[in-house]
Amino acid sequence: MKNQYYHDKIDERNIDWQENKNPLVRLFYKLKYKIAIKYANLRCDDLILDFGCGTNWLKKKMLPGYDVIGYDIDPKLTEIKDYTKLKPDKIFVIDVLEHVEKEEIRKIIKNFKKMNPNFILIAIIPTETWLWRKARKILGLSETVEDHITKLSEILQILNEELTQIKKINFLTMSYITKFESTVCSKWK
Repeated sequence: MKNQYYHDKIDERNIDWQENKNPLVRLFYKLKYKIAIKYANLRCDDLILDFGCGTNWLKKKMLPGYDVIGYDIDPKLTEIKDYTKLKPDKIFVIDVLEHVEKEEIRKIIKNFKKMNPNFILIAIIPTETWLWRKARKILGLSETVEDHITKLSEILQILNEELTQIKKINFLTMSYITKFESTVCSKWK
């Protein structure tokens, strides 16, 4: 990922929202993760890539016992240097793609397709609606995030061009949770 601002600021900005002091924030994150996991229809033998894993909360707290490999641009957080060497069945991108330039998103999706032409992608993307901005303000944060460089509509356009959307939900109008299949996988349905 080429978002230099995000990479430069990662140490100071890598907030573990799932462990936030505010119980409403913790509940919000736990519920949206649960929806994403339900969408994935996980099997015991699935290889799961948590792309942009951050503090590995998905693996540690939500999917213990599953084969989850976390990849992050921060070398202190990643479990694998080159995610393209994997052949994951399920790929989670949770609150990640908004930090990535459009052309880089296309490149990432193409890499996913090369890794395994029959994968499921679960994405969570902030909506950045009025309510989302006001919720951030209540938490004492700025209403906008400086390193959110790609909008939800742009991300969804790219994903819909490259993959087939299967499910979606606008969770509390603050997070868009969606399930995509690779086109190869979709053609066999």
